[in-house]
Amino acid sequence: MTGQVAYSRGLGVANWLASAHPDPEQAKAEWGDPRKGHVALIPTGRIFDTVRVAAKVVHAAVGDTDDARVAAFLSALVDGPVIHDAYSASIAYCFLVPLGSCAHHRADDAHRLVPGTTWLGVPEAARTARPGAFWVLAPRQYDDLCIPGYVDQLIRAGRRNLAKAAEIAREGCPQ
Repeated sequence: MTGQVAYSRGLGVANWLASAHPDPEQAKAEWGDPRKGHVALIPTGRIFDTVRVAAKVVHAAVGDTDDARVAAFLSALVDGPVIHDAYSASIAYCFLVPLGSCAHHRADDAHRLVPGTTWLGVPEAARTARPGAFWVLAPRQYDDLCIPGYVDQLIRAGRRNLAKAAEIAREGCPQ
């Protein structure tokens, strides 16, 4: 990809993400501000919904905590943008999904952020590493979102693996 094409694509993604903010220019300014960690607060439920999944569930599904291995696994499964919220005390992954999807997720370990009342810390499109919030998988283009059924599959697998590990621990068997 040439530099100009990459720049155009990145600008398109940034404009798309900023369009979710009531003042898109404010979102762009927040991305440029190192004091804000290059993260803009953007309301959910305007151009995408967000499913926030506890890191322990994602890591149990992946079978690893390494950032690169988690990214490779998620890239092969969910096919869309994922933010790792490493600033949060609960440390979670946020999956951007189509509006109206995933409303059934209401548990502590995986829940859809309430549209219209929740603001998500969205890193600038080029922020793909720690520290703080970063894109595990950045949007590739305008309207790029995760496939909801695959996000559901990931959550089920993580919960299943956590339950198996807890059962093994209760029985006192080595893993």
